[in-house]
Amino acid sequence: MPFKRILSPVLLAGIFLMLSAQQVPPLLPAPPAVQAELRSAFNDQLHTDSANRPLTFTLFTPELDAAFITTDGKFAVLWLRLRDDHGRLVATEPGVLLAQRTKAGWQILKPDAPNWDEVFSSIPNQELPPEIQPLSASLQPEETDLQTSLTGYYLPYVAGTARWLEGSISHFQSIPELGYPSCSIEYCRYAYDFTDQQPFPLVASKKGVVVGSRDTCSNGSPTCTNYIVLRNAADGAYQIYLHLAHGSIPNKLTPGTLVQRGQYIGDSDDTGYSTSQHVHFMVTKSIWMGSGGYYWGRSVDVRFADVPINNGIPRTCYEVTRFPIYDGATECLGNKLDPRNPANDWYVSANIGAFPPSGSLTNPAGGEIVLDGDDPLLHIAATANDDVRVVAVRLLVKISGEWVEGGPIVTRPIQADLYEWDVDLCSIAPLNGEVEIALRVWDYEGNVASLNPRTVWVDHACPPATSQLRPAQTFDSTAVLLTWEAMNNAAGLGLFELQWRQEPGAWQDGGILSIPAQKRSAWFVGEPGGSYAFRLQALDLNGQPEGWPSGDTPETTAVLPQSCEPDPFEPDDTPDQARQLPISEAAMGNLCGAGNADWYRIEVNQVGSYLLSALSQSGGAAVRLYLYAEDVVTEVGTAEASAAGEHTFLRFQSTDPARFYLKVEPLVPTLMGSKATYSLILREVQESFLPFIFHE
Repeated sequence: MPFKRILSPVLLAGIFLMLSAQQVPPLLPAPPAVQAELRSAFNDQLHTDSANRPLTFTLFTPELDAAFITTDGKFAVLWLRLRDDHGRLVATEPGVLLAQRTKAGWQILKPDAPNWDEVFSSIPNQELPPEIQPLSASLQPEETDLQTSLTGYYLPYVAGTARWLEGSISHFQSIPELGYPSCSIEYCRYAYDFTDQQPFPLVASKKGVVVGSRDTCSNGSPTCTNYIVLRNAADGAYQIYLHLAHGSIPNKLTPGTLVQRGQYIGDSDDTGYSTSQHVHFMVTKSIWMGSGGYYWGRSVDVRFADVPINNGIPRTCYEVTRFPIYDGATECLGNKLDPRNPANDWYVSANIGAFPPSGSLTNPAGGEIVLDGDDPLLHIAATANDDVRVVAVRLLVKISGEWVEGGPIVTRPIQADLYEWDVDLCSIAPLNGEVEIALRVWDYEGNVASLNPRTVWVDHACPPATSQLRPAQTFDSTAVLLTWEAMNNAAGLGLFELQWRQEPGAWQDGGILSIPAQKRSAWFVGEPGGSYAFRLQALDLNGQPEGWPSGDTPETTAVLPQSCEPDPFEPDDTPDQARQLPISEAAMGNLCGAGNADWYRIEVNQVGSYLLSALSQSGGAAVRLYLYAEDVVTEVGTAEASAAGEHTFLRFQSTDPARFYLKVEPLVPTLMGSKATYSLILREVQESFLPFIFHE
């Protein structure tokens, strides 16, 4: 961005332009009709300059913020606000242009106009904000005041909160096309503007005594500035906070009152010489009452203990990449390659609040059993108070060694300082057993306190999981497929228990199958001709069961076949009856009757590795495989399915051409049925090995 020379104090004061060397009449807020004329003239000027706009216009668009006109209607002073390329209104002090009424209408003048200095000098000082008035020789500070950096200052908002640094050295950069500077380098070299999307609470940057304050100006007033000034006895410096909100300064902060660092002093806003809500903060040793009715002075070098860059000097990324470097401050918080990114320039305070909130849990009591498993709501009662005001309370719960906020944020007491609310503990975590809880309180200025921890006993914060068996799926087999639905009620599923009984009969403790939580189906193998009833319950990760269905009522039943039809390859019950199993050709069979075995003969003509796969086709078929050498005595390998309805795989090697015999029998002796079918296939496979890599 092109930079023009930094204006001298007199020229800087000339930001309020006038177009005559003679003394001009007093300034008054321009009436709406005149403001409309000035806005139109200003927009026309922007359009005229569009062909030669500098880089600043690609990043900022000037808008008319306020206009003041002389009583004779001949001259006007325009305050400009800027909107950045993200559409955000820049919160700082205005840029300034002058306007002169001519026969052709209003003529707009910028600070680089040839007659700017002459015109400005004709404006009475009392008509100008002190920011742009000439620096009187009688108010020059001692040289020693300008050579030593003052320490012990913190950002003027509460620890843990972050605010956007709108600008510092940008106050006094000469950018005539935008109407800047807004303050001279003599005044504002060490001035800082902090803002946020909404007005925010301010706290004292350093301990000091109230020198003076005002908060009677209405918010948004361009002609009245709210402020507070504190003086620190240790370094003799005055802290100036400008543009505060109407009625926000505590009544107790009268002149002479001692204010601790971190104590609430009011809210930021947009009063006086300001384009949008922010706080203008600086420290001076040469204080005086300005013409605008607020204290002013020449800023001195202060270092913030909680600013981690530039030895305590905050800067924006735009300033360190677009402006000259002052005081060796070359760093910013953010991306210098994208200097106006809204994520840049957020400074987190470490200014610990002087008066944090206090409070206590009054219910539940320590050691109390707070839930019985039927009602997940925990009733909380607490007291909370603060020197300004409490804005919210909430429950804290310690989970895995960390405090976690849970339940609603409560903002209104039921009566003074007393809060009551209910918390669904299950919405926080599947708590069970000993649990530590505490109270968290937020006050208005942003302090956060965690108070009054205690241990209580929770008997299952979450309701149990639920499940529902679907109707049993039966086949022409003694295996029954049971499927179900389940709902996890926050505590997580631990396992399922499937209980069965033979009808008629009673539920027995021994008749229970434990099934992993991820499963939603299981095969049950019964006796041929048997009649069975089933019910299911889910258990959560805390071991809490949902409970069996009420009464003795089963959820589903099944009747199993008494007999079966053998497959067409019978008899194949002995090695002598074994049928040929060619390589890569599938053979089918069923499990009929109970405990019946099928035999196969395998001819291997070449050395290699082989894989036998026995795949469950229907009816829950599952088998054991026994592979023998040609003598039908020497066992080569065995394998079995993990459960009914699962496949079986057997891998073996042949070092010579050979004959093998394979015995296939039911996994469970009672597993049988015409439709309890399997397929068998033999394939040659290739061995592969992955390398192991060792390193120290």
